[in-house]
Amino acid sequence: MDVVKAPDIQSMVEDIVVTLDKPYLNQYRLICMRSKGNKARAYARIWNLPDIWQKALDVGPYYIIEVLSEHFDNLSEDKKKQVLIHELLHIPKTFSGALLSHGHPSAPVNEKAVKVLWKEYLAKKGIVEKKSLLSYFTGDE
Repeated sequence: MDVVKAPDIQSMVEDIVVTLDKPYLNQYRLICMRSKGNKARAYARIWNLPDIWQKALDVGPYYIIEVLSEHFDNLSEDKKKQVLIHELLHIPKTFSGALLSHGHPSAPVNEKAVKVLWKEYLAKKGIVEKKSLLSYFTGDE
């Protein structure tokens, strides 16, 4: 497996963080990497710097978002951003270095939560989803 920094993904994540304006997300402590030759079937995953490492290295919390090139790179730009939003949902509001699981009761990491933030992102960017625009004209919702 080969892992390199991903400045293109870093830019996307920074855009998402700035646009969504979630004060707990520290864009300067989010690092984006791209892996190739990985056997996992995921599009992306998030890694934390555990508390013991933070204390040993005398640093604060960091998170690494890894995109798996074989699966992620062929996605549309919109789907890539939705995957990145999903990964950001794993970060707790305390930005402590911990990670929230998919079934976390206080802050669920699921498709519904991604859709809520995706719509918020599009609204703040002044973009109307094609599906929403179509439903406006057809009366479907």
